[in-house]
Amino acid sequence: MKRSFLTAALAAFLALPAWAQPKAPGTDYPNKPVRVIVAFAAGGNADINARLISTALSQQLGQQFVVENRPSGGGTVAFETIAQTAPDGYTLLVGALGSHTLNVGLYGDRLRIHPLTGVDHITISSHSPIVLATHPSMNVRTLAEFRAAVAAGGGNVLYGSSGNGSTGHISSALLLHLLGVPATHVPYRGSAAAFQDLMAGRISFQSDTISFLAEHIKNGTVNGIVIGTPARSPMAPDVPTAAEAGLPAFQATTWTPWSATLGTPLPIRQFLYEQIATALRKPEVRDRLIQLGNTIPDGMTPEATRAFIAAELDKWVPIVRATGARVD
Repeated sequence: MKRSFLTAALAAFLALPAWAQPKAPGTDYPNKPVRVIVAFAAGGNADINARLISTALSQQLGQQFVVENRPSGGGTVAFETIAQTAPDGYTLLVGALGSHTLNVGLYGDRLRIHPLTGVDHITISSHSPIVLATHPSMNVRTLAEFRAAVAAGGGNVLYGSSGNGSTGHISSALLLHLLGVPATHVPYRGSAAAFQDLMAGRISFQSDTISFLAEHIKNGTVNGIVIGTPARSPMAPDVPTAAEAGLPAFQATTWTPWSATLGTPLPIRQFLYEQIATALRKPEVRDRLIQLGNTIPDGMTPEATRAFIAAELDKWVPIVRATGARVD
């Protein structure tokens, strides 16, 4: 009898954490694993955000948040994937400036899922500045020297990015447009693949997040030329801002939005926003993102996130069109 009582008590004790897991108000969400689709390849800033936060969410909610990379089409494949899922919060999308804004300018009427009206939004977990890095063989240290070297190439200088329409692609295209010099874009399947060719000297420059490039700049593998923010980054303190380099119009910062299938109930999205905000307060998440050069925004509710994306569309779509960048 005593043994039976102890067994029952132990079973009840072990079950307590499951009873205590938070749920979206008025729902049983989440009661099964959640897919987290990343619109870009592993290793980039969106992927790092997704994996750090998904690990924290799994611990907080007692259900696995499983990250799945869908990098094709600059985010369009990820959007089309989530559009085919039920609006129940069990499939989430993590993207970037490219997937959620730049594609509108690149694809125009050919874009099947519009990032403002084709999905619902949850939050933005981080912002990350864009930095221009060059291969040492270019022998440039300043933006003026960079412009002269690219101009001398007559359009034959190659630059890489994580894909057509990616943040790196459009940031480089914007910079070239502002400098008034041509170069040839080479798209890759992810930032890491592009960087391998940059290190090998097969391409001459690459624009990407400070989180991705800072360590390589520090090690001298590549030269940091300019950062697209009003202030220098502590991750690369020797890299001048665009204003310091004489080109204040070059402002480029990406961000990491979390979205859900169109029609996902607001209580679930609000709940996810609150849980992601909790995850971002954990030192192992927050400190790592900041260490990688990110800033963590406050108050990015579903409503605030939608308004932010609308404002970014107003800013970036005309820029994309002005650069002449297109996706075949």
